[in-house]
Amino acid sequence: MKKQIEDTRQIMSTNIDKVLERGERLDDVMDKSEAMKNTADAFRKKGKELRRKMWWQNTKMKIIIAAVVLLLIVILFFSICGGVACVT
Repeated sequence: MKKQIEDTRQIMSTNIDKVLERGERLDDVMDKSEAMKNTADAFRKKGKELRRKMWWQNTKMKIIIAAVVLLLIVILFFSICGGVACVT
């Protein structure tokens, strides 16, 4: 009877150790998942910032090209027309 009780106690002790070990591993997984979430949030934020920056850069380039084309058209108009006299 004592042998059975001792065997049962050993098995329960081993099971408790395994449960505690599993709990520690679950804590590690939780910590890693939290870190991944934080990294994903930072990545999303940087992505939005980069997208906005690239959009502004693209828009500025379009405005510059439009201004240059408009300036060329005005210059061509005045050169073909013979100066400001054409306008009046």
